[in-house]
Amino acid sequence: MKILIAINDNNGINSKLSEHFGHCPYFAIYETDNKSLEIVENKLDHSNQNQTPVDQIMKFNPTIVFTLGIGARAIKLFNEKGIKLKTGNYQIVKEVIENIENLKEMDSGCEH
Repeated sequence: MKILIAINDNNGINSKLSEHFGHCPYFAIYETDNKSLEIVENKLDHSNQNQTPVDQIMKFNPTIVFTLGIGARAIKLFNEKGIKLKTGNYQIVKEVIENIENLKEMDSGCEH
């Protein structure tokens, strides 16, 4: 399983989670099979007329996207692609990884 996590800084397992998916500066990509963690810069192009940010995320092949907040349109697009959206009351990447079985389904977006 591959989890893409919206984060605010590049501090590895101690990176702080971002409050909003679309505006996070980095993504943590955690692979449960080999327990590897990669941090990548968020280079999503929100002005791209040919690819939505969700389409651009698909190059990472996530199974799950974890975020504290995300827009309703993005939720719809991820659902259409079969990507599970999860959330939870955590502060850093390490807490998400340690609680994979306890992550909550996200079904409603931010109100902005």
